[in-house]
Amino acid sequence: MHDMLSWEEYDYGLVGYGPLSAGGAELAVFVTEPCIAKGHCPSFEYYRDGRLITAFSFDDLFAHPWGEEPDLLLPALTAARLVGPAADLDGSDVEVRTARAVTEFFGLPDLAYDEMAAPGGTGGHGTSASSGSSASSS
Repeated sequence: MHDMLSWEEYDYGLVGYGPLSAGGAELAVFVTEPCIAKGHCPSFEYYRDGRLITAFSFDDLFAHPWGEEPDLLLPALTAARLVGPAADLDGSDVEVRTARAVTEFFGLPDLAYDEMAAPGGTGGHGTSASSGSSASSS
């Protein structure tokens, strides 16, 4: 986990996570606190062996995913009724349902969903995998 700052000078770019997953490792990244001045909104990125496999923005949920397998999470997001003809995006729980679908798909540790959803909640900050990134080795 880290403070979502790029390692590049002046922190104007996105963080380059690819090298952290080299050598067969996997890295799941929830970008929870991007810099608004940069125009980046919260997003999810999944890396394997140094390559970006799939990513999407929480702002425009799965409208324009990117990576080598952009549709990798489509079945999980469809089952959670976040995309597709049965999508239910009217509630205030869309971000929590999205995070839950992703964590279940990848078998990641549970996030602090109650803290994320509560008014004035911490967004799960301070829990083991709630902000920043969660990594596992395969």
